[in-house]
Amino acid sequence: MNYFFSIFFLTAFSSLSRAQQSTADLLQAERNFAAFSVQQGTKAAFLHYADSAGLVFERGKAVNAIAAWNKKQDRPGILNWHPVYGFMAAAGDLGFTTGPWTFQPRTSSDSVVARGQFNSVWHKNSQGEWKFLLDMGISNTPDFAKATFHFKEEPVPFTAGTAEDLQKAENDFIQQTKETGNRAKGYAAVVSKQAFLLTRNGHLPITERKDVDKLVDAMPASIVYQQAGTGISKSGDLGYVYGTSVIDGKEDSYLRIWRREGKAWKLALEVLPY
Repeated sequence: MNYFFSIFFLTAFSSLSRAQQSTADLLQAERNFAAFSVQQGTKAAFLHYADSAGLVFERGKAVNAIAAWNKKQDRPGILNWHPVYGFMAAAGDLGFTTGPWTFQPRTSSDSVVARGQFNSVWHKNSQGEWKFLLDMGISNTPDFAKATFHFKEEPVPFTAGTAEDLQKAENDFIQQTKETGNRAKGYAAVVSKQAFLLTRNGHLPITERKDVDKLVDAMPASIVYQQAGTGISKSGDLGYVYGTSVIDGKEDSYLRIWRREGKAWKLALEVLPY
């Protein structure tokens, strides 16, 4: 009995250690991305770290990141950021990172003139390199130096999901939160029991359940979602959906990242830059 228990414990510990190390590698990739931006410029950094199929978002539309950045001028300024949280799928092929960004107009000694929260979806390419698949942020956030975040992160058993049931979870959530009277209940039903972030322009991310209702109550009365794409990890425990949000006739983008907990998809990150 002790022998089998020891084997089980060592296997579980080894798997957890590998997952933690891989997540650390993902977070380091994000830090390297930021350091590249500071040292060699924002345009060069995005061109270097974008996957060939990577997307950024302009005026509510997803566009190829490399094509979009090739069209931009290489302007002065320091865009810097760092991750405060990241999560990687069990298969090690997909993950996401999030944290604060700042912009200084010319040098690192200049005052910060803009700040916000970045949110990136990453995957490991055939060469074993982490490249970003999506990059979407919010802006006008308060200074993160005054913020504290508490992320509960424990191993959670899961039954692998599929692209079909991920899509169903997204569609059900959209229907459940379509009307303002049902939104709080809809969000409460799906936010992750582990770490989650709900992000909006002008606000620090919401990371605790006690703050969800207040955020939901402040949302616009009508939001229409037009889905544009989705993706899922090989292990079926992490997926994402992105598209266009229409609020009061104005188009913008949205991103939701879902993680598998038990037999259900739970909301780990929502980006609504209105």
